[in-house]
Amino acid sequence: MKTWIVPVCLFVTGMVGCTDQEPTYQSSLTNLRSEWLVTPEEALAWASIKNDNLPTLTGSPEWVTYMEFLETTLDNYGVVDGTRNAWQFERWHTSEDSTQWSLSSDGASVRVANYGAYSGSTGPEGITAELIYYDHDNPPESIEGKIVVIPTRKHPNPPYSDNYLINYTFNDYEYATDAETLPAPFEFVPPSESFTFDIWWQLAQGLDRIPREGNAAGAIIVYDMAYERTKGIYTFGVPTLYNSPTLILSREDGAKVIDDAKQGKLATLRLEATVEISEAFQYIAFLPGANYGTPEDEQIILVNHTDGPSITQDNGALGLLGIVKYFSNIPQSERPRTLTVFLDCRHYMPGMEDAHAAPDWFTRFPEKKSNIVGMIQTEHLGEMDYREVDGRVEPTGHAEQSYLWTRNNEQLITAAKTAVSKYGWSRAQLSVPERPGKRGSLQQVWWGVGAIGQADTGYYNCDVWHCLDLPGFGLGGFLGYYWTSDSGIDRWNEQLFVSQTSTMTELTGILMTADLSQIQSRGTEDSFLDKTNRDQQFGGN
Repeated sequence: MKTWIVPVCLFVTGMVGCTDQEPTYQSSLTNLRSEWLVTPEEALAWASIKNDNLPTLTGSPEWVTYMEFLETTLDNYGVVDGTRNAWQFERWHTSEDSTQWSLSSDGASVRVANYGAYSGSTGPEGITAELIYYDHDNPPESIEGKIVVIPTRKHPNPPYSDNYLINYTFNDYEYATDAETLPAPFEFVPPSESFTFDIWWQLAQGLDRIPREGNAAGAIIVYDMAYERTKGIYTFGVPTLYNSPTLILSREDGAKVIDDAKQGKLATLRLEATVEISEAFQYIAFLPGANYGTPEDEQIILVNHTDGPSITQDNGALGLLGIVKYFSNIPQSERPRTLTVFLDCRHYMPGMEDAHAAPDWFTRFPEKKSNIVGMIQTEHLGEMDYREVDGRVEPTGHAEQSYLWTRNNEQLITAAKTAVSKYGWSRAQLSVPERPGKRGSLQQVWWGVGAIGQADTGYYNCDVWHCLDLPGFGLGGFLGYYWTSDSGIDRWNEQLFVSQTSTMTELTGILMTADLSQIQSRGTEDSFLDKTNRDQQFGGN
């Protein structure tokens, strides 16, 4: 296996944007000048702000500090007309250490990995009740009034469902860097090799619905993970507030509690939490182009969310800072299109984006979409890959697998191939979901806040954001060890961040300068999948 190394030549003179003559501003839009790109030192300084404010959850003091840093830095780079699109919501929170949560089972204290978000509160005395084991294949008739102990489902045996193949295995791709280090497509990846898919498989089971729907007095979710990767793991998707206080245990600590539950022993669960009215806001600002403020203005939207528990969930806004930094060196009169920064805050809010659709900026002001002609999205930058071996978390020596999405257009695809290779982005997969990959199979669906595409197809996670049918590029690491607030800056790589941000900066220049008629998507290829199969297969992410 090849060990991942960031090329040291990234910023060597002549590597990027150098010509025999001084480059013009116009040539610098797509032939990038290295001295304007984000540096590893800047990246580390930016990431340190987020690292000092984990978890960065909407409405919290830590999130407010992070947003103030983003707004101030954007202002320093010349953005104008910054707007906070604000509303209020009920924010649930507890301590980030075990000060306000604990568990004893059959009289013995149990180590707790984390709490279940938005699961209610017990008060300082906790609740004492009978434990009951939840067997997924033979669930109990009633869990009402009891503390239900829920293990995660095991990985299914093949043949796998379409939903499992799409979301929990490595998919096909258009092009990849360091492809020889990537897992085999559409096959189970054991956690001892990489636990990227394993964590996502367990989190996505949505086990919080069981105590919520069954009126349990409390709940204990036992993940099939060692304590080191369970500690600090945050609930995703974040549920709306329910009243069944929930704690999270690792495999080691959950074994005895599962045995106690099968015997109907008593347990005392404590989870003290507070609910208060807090302010959420999306931040929208503009790095103006030559036609800004006129009907002729065309805008490239730079988007991502700002909330999350770890150093990378989500640090996409820092990638957008790097893009804005670069283009701030070019005079407004030489910028052919405006860069619209859209920092969303709803991804880790209770109920997520759908629960807060009414106050959304584009819901309140749908006319703001009219001059948007392209999109750039960045999230989960600088991630490294990890595995679990004998109860320990170990680095694999590689970058986390990550995706560079684009539309079915040869000009966009060629630009993406060029940029992802030029800047040393390791283990990147270029994905074009509208057509088959190099093996003739499904390429990774376009997920996350940056999902774009036609609303009548299943190729995009269109219920998450705004389904803007635009030319665009998206970046996303697959998270792996980064679902937990325990994943801080020591688990993060600034060189990879720089490689990814530089790639997306060049692709932003492509969207700023391209003839729009030449970069529209061809849409889904008829020879790939008929619409019935497409909706069935692509709707699961």
